[in-house]
Amino acid sequence: MTVEGSILVLTTDTNHHRYFLNKMLGAGLPVRDCLMESTSIEPPFATGPVYGAQEDKFEHENFFKEERSDLERFLMQETENVNANDSHEKIKSVSPAFGVVFGARRLSPETIQLFPGGLINVHRGIAQYYRGLDSDLWAIYHKDYGTLGVTIHKIDDELDTGEIVCQEYLALKQGMRCYQLRYYTTIIATELVIVALRKYLSGTLTSAKQEKNGRYYSFMPKDLKEIVARRFDQYCKNLSR
Repeated sequence: MTVEGSILVLTTDTNHHRYFLNKMLGAGLPVRDCLMESTSIEPPFATGPVYGAQEDKFEHENFFKEERSDLERFLMQETENVNANDSHEKIKSVSPAFGVVFGARRLSPETIQLFPGGLINVHRGIAQYYRGLDSDLWAIYHKDYGTLGVTIHKIDDELDTGEIVCQEYLALKQGMRCYQLRYYTTIIATELVIVALRKYLSGTLTSAKQEKNGRYYSFMPKDLKEIVARRFDQYCKNLSR
C-alpha cells in the first residue's frame, strides 16, 4: 500500500530548518512544498541574547559541510501567521494530504482540518515530561539531563499531546556546550522525520498514545537561560569520555 497526495512543510527560515528541508529532499522525499512563517509570538520579557551568536556560527559551520543551505529547489510560500485566512488559502492551493511542522506556532483547529491525512510535529524535547517551549532548557533547569531528546508526534487540538510516532533521547558527551544542543537535536529530528515520512508514504506509519502528558512550559527568561547554559556546560565538562 502506498499513500498518494502532497506533503506540506510548515516551518520558519533558520539554519536548522534549512538543513532539515534539504536533508529530507536529498533523501528522496516529496517535500518541495513549504509554507514559511515570518513572525512568531513574543513574550513580554527578555529571553536573550544569551548564546545566539555562538549557536548560529556553530550550526552554519556544521550543518552545511556537506548539505546545501539554499532553498532554491523548494516551492516556497510565505505568511506572517500559519493560522491566518491568507495562509489557509495558500495551504488549499497545495491541497496537501499530510503536513510536517517544525518551528511554526501552534496550529488552530481550522488549520489542522486542512490536512486530511493529519500532521506530525517536531518537538525538541521528550513530550511525556516537557511540553511547550524551550523544553530542552527546562529539562536542564530541573537537572533532568536524562530527558533531553526529540519527539515526533501527531498534532491534535492540544499542545504536544498527540500520539507519538517516534522518539529518541540525546546521548550527552563530554565537552558538549549548551549552544550546540539545537544542532544535535535537529540531527536527531531530521533522521526521525525521514523514517516517519517513508512509513507514511508506504502506508505503514503507526503511533502510540503518550503514557502521560508532560508539564507545559513557556518561554524561558534570559536570566534563567544564562544559569542553564552554565549548568549544562559544567555538567558536560565533568562527564567521562
